Amino acid sequence: MIEQQEHRTNWKKQLVFFIFTLFVLALVLTGCGDKDNESATTDDSSEPTEEFVVGMEGAYAPYNWTQADYSDTAVPIDGGQYVDGYDVQIARRIADKLGKKLVIKKIAWEGLILSLQTHQIDAIVAGMSPTPERAEQINFSDIYYTNTDAAFGVVVQKGGPLADASTINDFSGAKMTSQVGTYHGALLDQLVGVNRLEDMKDFPTMTIALQSGEIDGFVADNGTGRSINANNPDLVYLPLVGDEGFQLEPYMNGVAVGVNKDNPELVTQINDALATISTDEREELMDAAVNYGTATETSFFKQVGEILKNNYKSLVKGTWTTLFISLTATVIGFLIALFVAIVRQSKVGDIIARIYITIFRGTPMMVQAMVIFYGASMLFDGFQWSNLPYGNTVAGIIVVSINTGAYMAETIRSGINGLDKGQFEAAQSLGFSKWQTMFTIILPQAVRSVIPALSNELVVNVKDTSVLNIIAITELFFVSNGIASSTYLVFQTFIITSAIYLFLTIVLTALLKQFELFWDRSKQKPSSYPASVSDNTQFAPKN
Repeated sequence: MIEQQEHRTNWKKQLVFFIFTLFVLALVLTGCGDKDNESATTDDSSEPTEEFVVGMEGAYAPYNWTQADYSDTAVPIDGGQYVDGYDVQIARRIADKLGKKLVIKKIAWEGLILSLQTHQIDAIVAGMSPTPERAEQINFSDIYYTNTDAAFGVVVQKGGPLADASTINDFSGAKMTSQVGTYHGALLDQLVGVNRLEDMKDFPTMTIALQSGEIDGFVADNGTGRSINANNPDLVYLPLVGDEGFQLEPYMNGVAVGVNKDNPELVTQINDALATISTDEREELMDAAVNYGTATETSFFKQVGEILKNNYKSLVKGTWTTLFISLTATVIGFLIALFVAIVRQSKVGDIIARIYITIFRGTPMMVQAMVIFYGASMLFDGFQWSNLPYGNTVAGIIVVSINTGAYMAETIRSGINGLDKGQFEAAQSLGFSKWQTMFTIILPQAVRSVIPALSNELVVNVKDTSVLNIIAITELFFVSNGIASSTYLVFQTFIITSAIYLFLTIVLTALLKQFELFWDRSKQKPSSYPASVSDNTQFAPKN
């Protein structure tokens, strides 16, 4: 009888042990990251306490880029990285004039305006042009960088058939593209007879597409084109100017600082600060940004080695963050799935559970991240994730947990449906209630059957956390994208990233396989009592 009771309760101990192990592993991984995410500058008690929070991509050289090492001009961001570039220097000068401490948040391009509107940031300094469409959503300062000479052109392969092009009429038949979400598409339409392809996400993506021959060229502004040219000797930037060059609208000739519509006073203060920066100083800052870290000809494997050497700390921190979010969200998602399986025993609970599962299985996780992260700030006045400790990470865990719960809930339901219906009837005949049946008989067997699926969900989450870059979580993909944007060595960078993801999935799969074997050991022990219907009396509720 004692052995029977141990056999009956063993699954509970194993489940608690499994969940506890994942949590401990997540906490250990978090603690393993270095704690040197401080600025290399010394603490100065005279430093302003009020913050000027600026958002930028950190992936738009020469305006802004991400780097692993500290420099006198760089500003630290989350994940042990730094941002530098023309925008950073302009933001520094604005913050100094405002008497505030500069804080920079690295945010994906498509999230910048939303972050501003939800008060996650105070301003956008990201090489953003004041287009009429954007001006309807936010206010803009005066132009802080103008380049009327050779303002726009195209980037093509050096020595290729388009290398001598100089007018908009010289690209007939060429496969051309531009960055999504910008007015560069309007300039692309001016190229006569081109084969226009779908817009691409960013300049690093277009750069690798050009180098691989997938496209023949793409539109770029002068600063970005020069920077790409400097970092990729195999490419060349061709400015298209004059009567046979690009014809520009006034707003295309410059970039400005974006500010929330409800803060006109800040626009005035920023304009006053910009007025103190001379034209010559602005040009010097841009020249320094364009020529920063100019690449030299070297072999592919040497480039990979240099990326690892210069960025290994950032890659390690991004990996820890990926693992922590994946492990924590998988555990929480599994608990959500168990709760959903329980509440589905009532009609109302089943309806609510079906709605939840349908929504979160039927929409992409990236969209869910956008809605949860920015939607919460829009729905609740005064709430910003940035005001919470590790707010972005908390939001990411919530997103992945809810998504995981929706998928695991269906897996557990399948496990329950796969059980012999006679067990329900036998339990009922013994006087068990519906809840007693679920907790004592059904769930122990269903949980055992879905452990392999839970392991698979963890591995999937390790890879799917990459979508959280949309809400500026410094996980592995986010870190890698920053490295690629600063070096324009996209293929080399993501070869390293792919190897890290592959290593993680192989190791986790092996560890989880061992845990499954440990979980099943109790099933392999010979039973000292015969399997008979009479054994069901051990489950009878006590009076």
